[in-house]
Amino acid sequence: MKTRLIVFGSLAALFFFILQIQGANLKTDATPLGIIDFEFADTGERLNAVLFGWSNADVKANIYIDFVFIPFYVLFFSTAALACSATWTNISMKHAGKSLSKAVYVAGVLDLIENKIMLDSLAGSFSDFTLMLTNWCAGAKFLLLLVVILYIVISMPFIFFYKNK
Repeated sequence: MKTRLIVFGSLAALFFFILQIQGANLKTDATPLGIIDFEFADTGERLNAVLFGWSNADVKANIYIDFVFIPFYVLFFSTAALACSATWTNISMKHAGKSLSKAVYVAGVLDLIENKIMLDSLAGSFSDFTLMLTNWCAGAKFLLLLVVILYIVISMPFIFFYKNK
């Protein structure tokens, strides 16, 4: 499990870094969050405002890199949550970690759906429904990942205690 954490964690960090560097052009005064502003564009007017001034090639490249990033962050967070669950003696926290290790896959699927719809939107094929769906997928994905990260952070002291037993 340690090897999986190192490999997937390193690859996830590498692709996160690549996304930040490649996506730097997407951060403007109008879009300080870059691609995240695109993910949460909930109207056609907002979508056009977000895309104005962006290079389509830069946006597509960022989304395609994200497709590569997804399996690495999913496998890292899933493995980390599972590893954390093993350190808990509290059965509820142990079960929570096992459940969260599976919930990360849902976040990954939501990210895939979101990316596909964003590519369609970039090509001009969008509706109020697809923008709302992209927005919902992004929000649910980030919420799931936040819960997993919080679980891992809360588990950290127990990991060190467990190692010293």
